[in-house]
Amino acid sequence: MPPAQPEPKPISAAVRQQAIAWYSLTQSGDISAAEILQLQLWRQADSEHERAWQRMAGLPALIHDNASLLRDPVARTTLQQTRYADSDRRRILKLLVSASLLGAVGWQSRDSHWVQGSLADLRTATGERRRELLADGSQLWLNTDTAVDVVFTRNERRIQLRYGEINVATAQDPAGRPLVVQTSNAELCPLGTRFTVCCDDDNAGTGLSVSSGRVAATLLPSLAAQVVEAGERARLAGGRIVISQASAADDAWVDGFVIAKAMRLGDLVRQLNRYRPGMLRCDPRVAGLRVTGSYPLNDNERILGLLENSLPVRIERRTAYWVTVLPLAAD
Repeated sequence: MPPAQPEPKPISAAVRQQAIAWYSLTQSGDISAAEILQLQLWRQADSEHERAWQRMAGLPALIHDNASLLRDPVARTTLQQTRYADSDRRRILKLLVSASLLGAVGWQSRDSHWVQGSLADLRTATGERRRELLADGSQLWLNTDTAVDVVFTRNERRIQLRYGEINVATAQDPAGRPLVVQTSNAELCPLGTRFTVCCDDDNAGTGLSVSSGRVAATLLPSLAAQVVEAGERARLAGGRIVISQASAADDAWVDGFVIAKAMRLGDLVRQLNRYRPGMLRCDPRVAGLRVTGSYPLNDNERILGLLENSLPVRIERRTAYWVTVLPLAAD
């Protein structure tokens, strides 16, 4: 028997967004010869770009090839039930994944945000933020494009962060059960605290920022925990836990803001891109400009207008899903 092939590394959210934007432009009927050349250069620039493009371009054929699955009366009945019983959404999707319907068209099967989000207990869409009150009285905030599972048993309270970013304000559990936040490579045990946890796009690392209290952070598969104090942030990746000073900007999104303090424009645009569908990019010629201020996340377009009015930049909109920050004066 041939050895099992390793699973491919998940395609990052940024590359996926770029592939979707390029594919949308090719389907719009408004793509120019110059943009066709740019697309070719983008595909050739990185093997991940080409892999994402092939997956994007292959979706229609994959859906067509798997349409025969819906001839099965059980599968068709399952799909029809979704409009009447949304509470059974995760159970239904798990059934379809087991039939390889969703697994065939997903980005990386179980590693796909689309599939994982559909199976998660709680999730947010791009641009959405959400607050949940958990059964023990703890408060959970989900940032944009986030999915979590909440599993409370007799022995522990566990929150699994599938992808994205959360903020947790813990409550004292009458039963004395410990609370654990789990990511792909870490376990975080708060000791009466409020803290923020985020996952890398490729799940290779975890970020932690502690607002109050303390958090015992464990980098898996190690069992040794390191305590992160209030006012500190930790980076758990590459076999190390690196501690640094936290910032008020770490959890400003909970209140609906992104805070910039002499931040590079390119970094601000990268942050804003997380809160809108399609692709928002910054031209390298203006990416180094510095910006300071508090920007409301509920009005992405207003932020772009503020940038256009306060900096030597202009906003180019090819479509609603393809927006670029460019230098004010054309070359």
